[in-house]
Amino acid sequence: TYKPDSKTNVRLSGTQTVVRPEFRELSPFAFYDFELNAQVVGNNQVRRTKITNLDLRYEIYPRGGELITVGVFLKSFKDPLEYYFNRTGPATNTFNIANSNEALAFGAEFEFRKKLDFINKALRNFTITGNMSYIKSRVKDTVALDRPLQGQSPYLINAGLQYDLEKIGLSSTLLFNQIGRRILFVGNEAISDIWENPRPLLDLQFAKKILKKKGEVKINISDVLNKRAYFYHDLDKNEKFGKSS
Repeated sequence: TYKPDSKTNVRLSGTQTVVRPEFRELSPFAFYDFELNAQVVGNNQVRRTKITNLDLRYEIYPRGGELITVGVFLKSFKDPLEYYFNRTGPATNTFNIANSNEALAFGAEFEFRKKLDFINKALRNFTITGNMSYIKSRVKDTVALDRPLQGQSPYLINAGLQYDLEKIGLSSTLLFNQIGRRILFVGNEAISDIWENPRPLLDLQFAKKILKKKGEVKINISDVLNKRAYFYHDLDKNEKFGKSS
């Protein structure tokens, strides 16, 4: 970490982490998933995933409770664990688990947190937050293979509006989230990948301190917009959800 001044940081970090398969993923038997309406089959040959991370960030702290951050990152995956869709027979769907050889993900991120009293003093209890990321990922398994990493979105948007009245211990938060389209399950030569379409999410939370601020009561309202979720095969390869998908 390098500090040009008292309100600025430049951070460079490198880490190496591992992701280990769960017991169910390692167990070589099939179990029925009622949400997928299909069988999921474990694989006792899957290996842990080793991830090498490199991150560079420029941080500004204008005042207490506020920040502006710009960063770039690189992640290298060795033996990434992915879920594959397989049709084993008429009206019979199976999901299998296997390792790809390598994958690479890189991108940029912007994050901020700002109090709104600069607009008007009446807004001093409001804070706006945001986080936006762009990620480019590619799996390197064979020469012909060129697709994103399963489960990795090309972009991520988070935004929030917070209200905090500390004197009476009352707070509320409105949160928005949306991810770019991503591969939900990897296909094969006979069946194309299953994609998840972008879907906006809006959540609302109210919290109140009680018992002399030693306890707290929360009310959460999730998925206020209640938008339909679409999962599809991109048959026309236009990278969009439509009637021909």
